[in-house]
Amino acid sequence: MATGTASKRLRSIFVFLTIALGLSLLYWWFFVLRERGVLPFDPSSNLMGAARGYGPTLAALVATAAFFGRRGLLELWMRVKKWRVSTRLLALALLGPMVGNLIVLFGAHLAGTEMSLDLESTPLPKLVLIFLFFAVVDGPLGEEIGWRGFLLPRLLERTGPLVASTVVGLIWYLWHLPLYIATGRFEMTLAFLVGYLVNNLSFSFLHTWFFQRSGGSVFLAVLFHTAGNYFVFLSITLFPGLDQAPTTRPAYLAVLTLAGLGAGISLWRNPRLEGKRHERAVDR
Repeated sequence: MATGTASKRLRSIFVFLTIALGLSLLYWWFFVLRERGVLPFDPSSNLMGAARGYGPTLAALVATAAFFGRRGLLELWMRVKKWRVSTRLLALALLGPMVGNLIVLFGAHLAGTEMSLDLESTPLPKLVLIFLFFAVVDGPLGEEIGWRGFLLPRLLERTGPLVASTVVGLIWYLWHLPLYIATGRFEMTLAFLVGYLVNNLSFSFLHTWFFQRSGGSVFLAVLFHTAGNYFVFLSITLFPGLDQAPTTRPAYLAVLTLAGLGAGISLWRNPRLEGKRHERAVDR
């Protein structure tokens, strides 16, 4: 690869990271200003709160346009709209998180957690709309165009999938922390910080596995990310006692870690992108 191309790739990644991480820190700083009485509004209660998860996508669009022009934007768009992947991958991306959460539910039941089912508070039509809400507002669409549409393929041009997955996972982790600190969503204990790091790394390996097997589909990444968030929400909503059960988070982390290890071993054994083969099978 030419030195100029490698330099352009590195500079584009630097710009992407500066914008994505910078916007995350800026959102946290708005909360600091709010607490000090400088900011007259709550950053989480307006359009800013809804858009907080779109930093990676905005960063991807700016870095792609600046360094790769219209051709780069077209390639990014082709990844985003790449929904024609194997049925097996679509089913696995959608149902895999559901199975993982069912295992957690079963473990909580075996541990003696009261598992009363609450179907009245959240009717079925609302649950469908919530899935779409999670895709658009809760992060997947705003993040995956950046993480898996821009950053991961740039890294894969230079490194193997294991290294690329680790780098994306670490950056993904660092991007989330200011947002969580700002909103106070989680208590920043050592146990949480370590567990959440393992969570992001495991998900990053799984995302790379899907990316490689689908020929670089960001659509699939958005679907998988949405399903992961949604089925956690659904489990806690339908079984209110689950969130307080002492086994829930360790069991969830254990299931996710095993899945991430499995994806990592698969990537190590077969690191090449297989999407073209799947694409031909779908097109027939």
